[in-house]
Amino acid sequence: MRIIHDLDEMTETARGWLIAGTVGIVPTAGLLHTGHVTLIRSSLQTCELSVVSILANPAQFGFNEDQPHYAYNLTEDLQLLDRERIDVVFIPRPKDFYPTDFSTVVIPSGPVAERLEGALRPDYARGIATAMMKLFQLVRPDVVFLGQKHAQQVALIRKLVRDLNIDVSLRVLPIVRERDGLAISAQNRLLSPAERQAVTILYQALLAGKAMIEKGERHPAVIEKAIAKLIATEPLVKLDYVAISDPETFEHMGKKMAVNLSDLLIMVAAQVGNTHQIDNILWKREGYWLT
Repeated sequence: MRIIHDLDEMTETARGWLIAGTVGIVPTAGLLHTGHVTLIRSSLQTCELSVVSILANPAQFGFNEDQPHYAYNLTEDLQLLDRERIDVVFIPRPKDFYPTDFSTVVIPSGPVAERLEGALRPDYARGIATAMMKLFQLVRPDVVFLGQKHAQQVALIRKLVRDLNIDVSLRVLPIVRERDGLAISAQNRLLSPAERQAVTILYQALLAGKAMIEKGERHPAVIEKAIAKLIATEPLVKLDYVAISDPETFEHMGKKMAVNLSDLLIMVAAQVGNTHQIDNILWKREGYWLT
């Protein structure tokens, strides 16, 4: 396993990959868990070379605030990656990736950038798009492996790739869950026992919305209200939003959905203790759910 910190070294290494075969990348912010391992193994199985990037993105969230927790776990992350036999770990130094005179950013627009997570965190879309654009330039991957848990990030990256004609394909894998349905996340380790028990209401509420649709309900506002009402029964969970959206554009589905459903995403977010929890389930027009 090769560990690269230097940007120039990453660029030179990537140039040598042009004749080596398909290159896959799993972009992460560290604190690796079972969900990441699923993405890593998919890359290892399908690509000749696999890269994991570890970037705590200061353009997306407060790097200084998260730094001590992140740094403490870096050794564990590297041990996990070594066990998985990853080819390259790219850990750019934040001061190099975003130098003090850095002033060029990618600014997406539209509902996928401005609604939900974009409304809660003003730098959300810009941070993701700029960081991914830099990673694409430095690593030159052929395939990017992403998790459905971060559905809005997936949609943003898909739009970035499409709008800027980036020669890379996206492979999105289903959410990995605990036995009780909680979506696996690095943040879960920060929950108290009571909060850990309470947070399962999010997945239960999503399944309740799914059941309403399966029984014929087609008014998004009615479904969203029922989901919010169920989540409100758990006092330790403070709802940020619930939304039924187009999973590509993140536009709201309107007042009433068609009997024959198109693709749709039910997404929830809430504050639980000191964590921001997100979850979603996805209906595919082919006639099945990804839960």
